[in-house]
Amino acid sequence: MSYRRPPQFDIDFETLPPDPAERHEELVDVFGRYLFWLRNWSVSATQELAESEEARAKLGTIWRKKYDELAALTPEQRGIAFEIAEASVDRFIQLFLTMMADMGTDQRLGRDHAIRFNLEMEICDVENGEVVDQETINRGGKKFFANYWGRWLNQFARE
Repeated sequence: MSYRRPPQFDIDFETLPPDPAERHEELVDVFGRYLFWLRNWSVSATQELAESEEARAKLGTIWRKKYDELAALTPEQRGIAFEIAEASVDRFIQLFLTMMADMGTDQRLGRDHAIRFNLEMEICDVENGEVVDQETINRGGKKFFANYWGRWLNQFARE
């Protein structure tokens, strides 16, 4: 699996919108772009492992078995498997985002408590590591956090 560079942004910290709601939306999209970078890397790595004996040789025996079986399929069958793999990754991400967005009490911890998750984005100075800004990404947006999926899919799916 070859290394993929993280996404590069054409915005600077200083040019983020001063309006808190606009700034939040911009940072939510930064998160979405990173999420799609990981998604696309995962899907392409599966394809690379299926198509490259050399890539599979770098895996341990237990990990390699599934990819050897995938490589043995016909090109048409592998194409279907890749589509299913992408759909599975997409569904996992959608469910994960829904879990992260939950503000209710469905995610129970015993009878009297519930679990909620906060996704914090920190922006830090690259020279000294100091955190210069922090934003809770999965709360306070224009829409339910998991509903950003469609926008990100349209914007970042093929980057």
